[in-house]
Amino acid sequence: MDNPAKLSDVENSIERPLTDDETRVIPSWLDRAWRELNRVVPGIPQRTALDPSNDQYLPTADVRDVVVAMVERKVRNPDGRRSWGGDDFTEQIDSSMSSGQLYVSETERASLLPRFAAPGGFYSIPLAAR
Repeated sequence: MDNPAKLSDVENSIERPLTDDETRVIPSWLDRAWRELNRVVPGIPQRTALDPSNDQYLPTADVRDVVVAMVERKVRNPDGRRSWGGDDFTEQIDSSMSSGQLYVSETERASLLPRFAAPGGFYSIPLAAR
């Protein structure tokens, strides 16, 4: 499976025109984000290829959303600044945006994990990281 996220997906998500530099570097960030996501959540290509009625099925759109979110965080704060200011102002960046790194958040990772059905109609809820 190829990376489901494209430059246009990031551009549509970021809610502003991309700069020439961003347009140049975002494709490599998308590739890095895709590789990182596959390391953190194994089996993505196999699960997206399953029949949608299968409990293990993973919609490609969900994968795309996570890759775009990973890159969007980096686009919004590529240098990893935590705060900056001048003589008359100071601005602080939200901690979730301040690393400047491409990473899969715990919430994103959990959203892509398979949901296992237990016998008798009960469902298991993963409580620990895998």
